[in-house]
Amino acid sequence: MLADGFSRYSNKIGCLITTYGVGELSALNGIAGAFSENVKVLHIVGVARSVHSRSQDYNNQNLHHLVPRLHDSNFVGPNHKVYLEMIKDRVACSVTYLEDINTACDEVDKVIMDIYRYSKPGYVFVPVDFSDMLVDPSNLFKRPEITLENCVSYAPSPVVDELVRMVLQYIYESKCPSIIGDVLCDRFGASSMVNNLIQLTSMWNFATVMGKSIIDESNVMYMGLYNGNESIETVTERFLQSDLVLHFGIQVHEINNGHYTINYKEDAKVIEFHSEYIRFFDASTGNEKVFKGVNFVQVLERLIQTINVNKLNFEYPSNIEKFATDEVNLPTEPTEITKVTQNYLQKSVPHYLNPGDVLVCETGSFQFAIRDFVLPSQLKYITQGFFLSIGMALPAAFGVGIAMQDYPRCHISKDHPSHVEIPDDYEPRLILIEGDGAAQMTIQELTSMVRFQVPIEIMILNNNGYTIERAIRGPTRSYNDVMSWDWTKLLEAFGDFKKQRTVSAKIETRSKLAMKLKQLKNKGKLNLIELVEIKLDTMDFPKQLQSMVDAAAFTRKCSLE
Repeated sequence: MLADGFSRYSNKIGCLITTYGVGELSALNGIAGAFSENVKVLHIVGVARSVHSRSQDYNNQNLHHLVPRLHDSNFVGPNHKVYLEMIKDRVACSVTYLEDINTACDEVDKVIMDIYRYSKPGYVFVPVDFSDMLVDPSNLFKRPEITLENCVSYAPSPVVDELVRMVLQYIYESKCPSIIGDVLCDRFGASSMVNNLIQLTSMWNFATVMGKSIIDESNVMYMGLYNGNESIETVTERFLQSDLVLHFGIQVHEINNGHYTINYKEDAKVIEFHSEYIRFFDASTGNEKVFKGVNFVQVLERLIQTINVNKLNFEYPSNIEKFATDEVNLPTEPTEITKVTQNYLQKSVPHYLNPGDVLVCETGSFQFAIRDFVLPSQLKYITQGFFLSIGMALPAAFGVGIAMQDYPRCHISKDHPSHVEIPDDYEPRLILIEGDGAAQMTIQELTSMVRFQVPIEIMILNNNGYTIERAIRGPTRSYNDVMSWDWTKLLEAFGDFKKQRTVSAKIETRSKLAMKLKQLKNKGKLNLIELVEIKLDTMDFPKQLQSMVDAAAFTRKCSLE
């Protein structure tokens, strides 16, 4: 998960190395999450000696870390490739088990190129004796660098030209078009291009759950996050006025599509831009044309170069303005209340964020509130929005912190089409919003943060366990409870014995939280790990989570009828 976070921030390949079996299987959950969410991860697995250096006796021996065969294991040797067979074509886009040192370099290069091409994890199984062997260095000259740009498959220019011509015709005929920025824009390095197109055309634009923060939400035509029936009502009203939807980097699944409740204006035209196809769809007739083997980045780049803004003839309703967070209509609370609530967090946390910061959020209740934040310009938001493995965010944040050290400010572009200028000397803050239940699953990575001195602000939302699971099912079930911890003492126990590199605080009132958030927002140079435990009621969760729960329950009901 650390490698996952490293890649999500840098858009480069995160790498992990394990031994076969015990380490490999322990990492499988993280690899599956990366595969599900198109994250570039290379898993290098150390395995037993190569076939050329094994004796027959060795082949028949049941080795530690290697599972024996189901039948006759005392007589028949183990399958040395059993783990490869488990993951090949399932949670990896490319796999190689090195057996010939003479072809090893080409095989490794192919896996790396495939990871970039498909933006999914790949595996290299390396025999232990290969580490002491020499290889031909010619690959260093043939392919001195492998990057995303030189791995993506490009369609022939005539095909791209025809697709761009078709897209432009749709745009020029549209009166109320909209752009959706989705997750594959980030994975294939197209986020800046999408924002350039928005600035160039002044089209309405929407975020998705998986694509949150890809679009610069400070732009005046940002209309909110659309997620079908789970959307804010005013966002849905805007979206359903769109006669043309340009969906860039589309990823279709129940979370990103509001449990498949995405809807369009009755006569809308929809163009889906994917890394493997471009799809034209007519909502009124159901007719479609799909062009496979085309990466949308190539089409988007040409589109920006050729669009004639003088031919645009948009007629957006004059009474509709940019999305604002007060459209969420949070429940009213008594003025005298002093305790921290989810409502209060929804109102205060957006003001705590600065342009250019990096926000990581755990799978949990507050993740649903962030959907309807209007995020500052060039803030990078990272969360596991589809695979939803509780406990993922804490180690991922550590990986993000390492990537921010290796590639400082790589998410901030001077060419970014934003009216908000981020000073050259601003050091982006890394912020983690974490639940107490989720943190207990992967808490050991705190000691790694202390060890490697990764500056981070950690907000522990302590609501006595798994409130997101209570909201979905089992509000009083004991399996949603966790043991109470003194969170403010963890960093000391995990290595900062003299409290020189960390600061911890427990907050139970709004006034103290407001003071702490203000202090963190304006603190200047980053050199500490700050952990803030925020106490919340057990069954306090955002209204957006309730919308998801209702939508999921409705979907289940319909499937049973």
